[in-house]
Formats: sequence, structure tokens, C-alpha cells
Amino acid sequence: MRFLIILWVLLAVAGAGAAWYAMRPAKRTGAWLGIALAVILLGLFSASFLLFGSHVDKSFVAVASYFFNWGMAAGGAAICVGTIVGLVLALAFKA
Repeated sequence: MRFLIILWVLLAVAGAGAAWYAMRPAKRTGAWLGIALAVILLGLFSASFLLFGSHVDKSFVAVASYFFNWGMAAGGAAICVGTIVGLVLALAFKA
């Protein structure tokens, strides 16, 4: 379990570093768009737990939500959090 936590943190740090490196000061609008997309993905991730966590139907939406949840839990959420942190820091400190 400790290995998975370390891997999740490494993914978040890698996402933050990549977002910091990729952000160009002249492209501030693109950075805000990246932050918005990452926030939307995290919002969908948390909403899918709230909506489909209490019951499981055998429908296409339930199956798609299952794969989305495990994909985000495995690494997608870490990359989204890292991207948000990296872009916010880049917006604050890159001139």
C-alpha cells in the first residue's frame, strides 16, 4: 500500500512539474483552460462516486462509471491535482 501512495504522489509531482515546464508566460489563457479542464475531470470523478456509489445497476452508465472511477483513482486524479498545482504556481511566478 505504501508503494501505491508513493506512486500516486510521484504522479502528482510529475504532473505539476510538467505543467510548470509547459506553461509559457504568453499563453495564460491556455493555462486557465487547462486548470478548468482538470477541475471538471476531478468534479466528474467525485460526482460519479456520489451518484453511483450507493447502487450498482448493470447498465452502460454504471460500467463506464466503474472504469472511469478506477482509472481516476489509479492515477488520473493525481495527474489532475498535479496539473492544477503546477499551472497555478506557474501563473503566480512566471512572468
